[in-house]
Amino acid sequence: MKTIAIINLKGGVAKSTTAINMATLLAEKYGKRVLLYDNDPQGNASQFFGCYDGGEDTCGAAEVLRNDIPLRWGKHRIDIINANISLLEADNALRVSTERQDNRIKEYLQVVESEFDYCIIDNPPALLMCTINALCAADEVIIPVMLDNWALDGVETIIAQVEELKALNEGLQIAGILLTNYRKTPENEAAEKWLREKCEYRVFETQIRRSDKVTAATYYKEPLEKYSPRSAAAVTYRKFVKEYLKDDE
Repeated sequence: MKTIAIINLKGGVAKSTTAINMATLLAEKYGKRVLLYDNDPQGNASQFFGCYDGGEDTCGAAEVLRNDIPLRWGKHRIDIINANISLLEADNALRVSTERQDNRIKEYLQVVESEFDYCIIDNPPALLMCTINALCAADEVIIPVMLDNWALDGVETIIAQVEELKALNEGLQIAGILLTNYRKTPENEAAEKWLREKCEYRVFETQIRRSDKVTAATYYKEPLEKYSPRSAAAVTYRKFVKEYLKDDE
């Protein structure tokens, strides 16, 4: 099983959208066995798939941090570990634990790895203990980025954090930076050119194009491939997953 952490410490850069659509494309288009792990207390991916309960019950991601066996949900041919605000409570408890704190997700994924080809972890825009756990469990990191000044600064920050965590997970690699919500403007083209020239890590060739269908799909709780397969975002997510898998062969 390959574990991919989708992460950026800046919010609103399409982390959850990328995790959701990458997971469903891998499962439905390519026939892969996929575990989508919602590791964000906001639970956006869980809400999308209808397995967010508002914090009334302990979520699966919190149970993993507590070394319990989580309930898994199923939809669109993928299994889902859900999240809600109870994940933040478990995260805070883990911070003051006297036991090892960075290996909870890794240990759980080792138990289920024979069941899946891919695990996609959707992370919060903060370096919480659950984020550190995800990076310690991951094989690769994908960093979604929107091309504005603050986002470009954020790339350097998350890359520095990933490099530091290689002390705990020496196999961790940055698969690449994914440009999201992309519009072909002079400003975006200049920022993209700068990023491709200055960043020492790969920037995926595929840009996820801006589309109003992305927001609409969240209301109907359907992946783009089902809701609007001809939309610019759906087309480019297909191209991105194809590009990723080509390198993964």
